[in-house]
Amino acid sequence: MLALSGVAFAVLFLIGWFASGGDTPDYNAPDQDWATWAEDNQWRSRIGAFAMLLAGFVFLHFAGTMRSVLGRAESVVSGSRQLARVAFAGAITGMAGMTMAIVIISGADTEGAGANPVVTRAVASASAGPFLVSAMGFAAFLMPAGLLTLRSGVFARWTGVVALIGAVSFLVTFAAVLSGLGEDSLFGFGFFPGVLALVIWSTATSIALLRAVATETET
Repeated sequence: MLALSGVAFAVLFLIGWFASGGDTPDYNAPDQDWATWAEDNQWRSRIGAFAMLLAGFVFLHFAGTMRSVLGRAESVVSGSRQLARVAFAGAITGMAGMTMAIVIISGADTEGAGANPVVTRAVASASAGPFLVSAMGFAAFLMPAGLLTLRSGVFARWTGVVALIGAVSFLVTFAAVLSGLGEDSLFGFGFFPGVLALVIWSTATSIALLRAVATETET
């Protein structure tokens, strides 16, 4: 069950991500645009928040499992004694930030057509902080996981490359702060490849763990 938690997380995470009404209007868009967004995304955001909460619950189990696996891997690699701890801390931070951001967006449009567009804009804009905290955490999770994978061979080497690509993508999003969080930023688009890498890595490593468990059971 713990081995499968990565696959379950990936499925629930994608549902939460795509169902959420995270593609908000520009900050300076007319009130009518914000009112329309709240009406169109009311139930989608509720479903997205519910799925993301479930994803976070499952991810806590997955993160604990990966902490043990990466901990055993770093014991045979010199100079990497703290990487598993950093990865675990990053995983918890990243998932907490992501869940908070999606729930905040759900709160912004929870009243649907009856929402006050000024309040909707303010609440939705507040999700930028948790999103960036999420990027920080997931970068701290994927980077040591990728390095340990490449150095120890605990998982297939291509998964290590995917993890490092995801870490760099999340790090790129930090620059969105410099261009202003109230406007669309090219740096913010680094979030999508980061999320894609996170989902692929979680699925691939989860399947690898499941196969390892099956092999041990057979022997």
